[in-house]
Amino acid sequence: MLDAPAANAIEKSHQCMTNSLDYIATKTLARYPKLLQEVTPICRRFLQDQQKEALLFLDDYMEVEKSYVNTNHPEFVERYELAAALFGNHDETKDGEDGGHAQMHVPQHTYNSAPAPNQSALTKLMDRMVGGDAAITEERANKEAELMEKLLMQYFTIVRSQLVDMVPKIIMRFITKKIAKLSSILIKELYTDEKIKYLIQESDRVVKKRKHLLK
Repeated sequence: MLDAPAANAIEKSHQCMTNSLDYIATKTLARYPKLLQEVTPICRRFLQDQQKEALLFLDDYMEVEKSYVNTNHPEFVERYELAAALFGNHDETKDGEDGGHAQMHVPQHTYNSAPAPNQSALTKLMDRMVGGDAAITEERANKEAELMEKLLMQYFTIVRSQLVDMVPKIIMRFITKKIAKLSSILIKELYTDEKIKYLIQESDRVVKKRKHLLK
């Protein structure tokens, strides 16, 4: 669900950078058309390679996110506390006093506190739902299902916010900052005794204009 928008952002950044380099090359190298013809495909190939690296890193990052649901994430505390309040502790009353149903005891937690790991309300809830254990009452089962949906949506929101922060960093790391290496690549591929004289030949228009001015 989040893969496509993130990949689309990287592809748009790649296209924007490609257009910018094409524009700069056309403006600065218009006098040397042969050099322009050599520089443009090298720049485009370089950016395509960087885009592939960025997309591969994004795929790895998404697989990491999918591999584990971190219920101890700091931003998960609010929903975690809600689970603890609803399912963390409950006292069984004697049969006949309340129709044989359990009364819910809501523990008093502060916003930043969380149940001890061995008393994790979420762990108990998830284990019961995965194991197919029935809830005590239909009402409780409905509450558990509703809570699980809210918890999943909360975690989805956390992952989405992390991805929104991560994508610009991926673009900067693999595309924007790598542009600094482009000059050395161009020099390595183009600056040879065999090519240099051919590449710096001026366009016919510039040559004709110079001759006209010298008359």
